[in-house]
Amino acid sequence: MPVRTIMLGVFGFVIAAILSVVVVQRFEGKSGDQSITPPDPLVVAPEKAAEQNP
Repeated sequence: MPVRTIMLGVFGFVIAAILSVVVVQRFEGKSGDQSITPPDPLVVAPEKAAEQNP
């Protein structure tokens, strides 16, 4: 097998692996936005909550 063919095959494999990772991250980012959202802020400030609960 010529070296050029092996090099092209390895290069193609690396490019395909990189593209597959990018595609998976892109699709996962669209569906995973809800799980990454930060929690809602506190409704009552911690200082006032301490005053309300003896």
